[in-house]
Amino acid sequence: MIKQMFAPLFALKGNARYAVFTEPLWGIPFHLYFPFLTLFMFSLGVSDANIGILFAVGLIVQMVASVLSGVLTDKFGRRKTNIIWDHLAWTVPCLIWAFAQDFRWFIVAALFHGLWPIGSNAWECLLVEDEKPDKIVRLFNWVYIMGSVSIFFAPISIFFIRMFDLVPVMRVLLVFAAISMSAKFILHYIFATEPEQGIIRMRETVGVSIYKLLWQYTGVLKQIFTTPATRRVLILIIVVHIQHLATNFFALYITQDLGIPEEYMAWFPVLRGIIMLTFFLVFQRILDRYPIYMVMIVGLGFYMGGYILLLLTPAGFLFPLLIFTAIDACATALFMPRRDTLVINNVDPAERARIRAMLMAIMLGVASPFAAMTGQLSEINRRIPLMASLGLFVIIGFIVMMERRKTDETNKPATA
Repeated sequence: MIKQMFAPLFALKGNARYAVFTEPLWGIPFHLYFPFLTLFMFSLGVSDANIGILFAVGLIVQMVASVLSGVLTDKFGRRKTNIIWDHLAWTVPCLIWAFAQDFRWFIVAALFHGLWPIGSNAWECLLVEDEKPDKIVRLFNWVYIMGSVSIFFAPISIFFIRMFDLVPVMRVLLVFAAISMSAKFILHYIFATEPEQGIIRMRETVGVSIYKLLWQYTGVLKQIFTTPATRRVLILIIVVHIQHLATNFFALYITQDLGIPEEYMAWFPVLRGIIMLTFFLVFQRILDRYPIYMVMIVGLGFYMGGYILLLLTPAGFLFPLLIFTAIDACATALFMPRRDTLVINNVDPAERARIRAMLMAIMLGVASPFAAMTGQLSEINRRIPLMASLGLFVIIGFIVMMERRKTDETNKPATA
């Protein structure tokens, strides 16, 4: 039974194998520090409003980086772009966070961390290019599974935070993250090969300036807005990203408003990881029999139920928060891999790097004002962003139902 579950993992070949198997080198340190990152900022005197500003600055940089990501990925190749910009977007900010003293340090880190869409675009092209479309959902499932496995290391943070203070522990964890993530980027670069589409785009862009390549985005924008399926995907990822901004204040809400001790923060990702891993391994093969839109709607139902429970949880009660975490994990396992698959399958494969880059740039441009707004609302009442999420889930549901009715329009330009 267990051997049968993991057989598809070990059957992965080429770039997909190296992308998935090196993922824990990024995921383990990420899940060690990420649950405490907002609290770390707060402990160093950064207010809710300033945390919102940091998120907004990061989103603006991400928007610019997203525009550049398609051009750089095509011109310099997926492998080279990935290793250079992942180091700048993850290794460098981890080191800045590790030595941060006040808000100014976090601003600088946000400028570097905002570059992550460039490496992410290249990494995703390495992951899915040369793969058959019907294999992509399972491929993203394994990426999420490896992330879930990495979460099991999060209790290490609890152990050290109980022995020492949050701030010094975070500094050590962030230095470790910089080292481990660098190892992942280097190993992936060594073993991965440039996909066929990457080689084609490198040849096509030889001698073409970056400025000229950026000017060619006008054609890409036209393709996005005249292709109904791609246009729906754009609206979907915008609304999902705006909703995700509310989760940035989850740690502050449950520690400052609900009175849950800081050291418990790492247990929530662990429980989430256990539920997601179990869900992926046990149910995903069954779920593959059903249409993507149907599974996503069920996932949205789980999300809404979880957030209602979170808002109704009284201060000092831990058990409802554990139930919320379990529900949220199931919702993520149902919804997120299929959202990623919709994005990949609803864009022109020949222009995947540039279309994905512009989708992300537009998404971040629209969402960036909401980051600062979320911080301001959280400072007034940390429940407000969570309540707004319920309305956003309803909007996402309408978009997914449109996908149900119009799947036959995928990659077909709209008629006048």
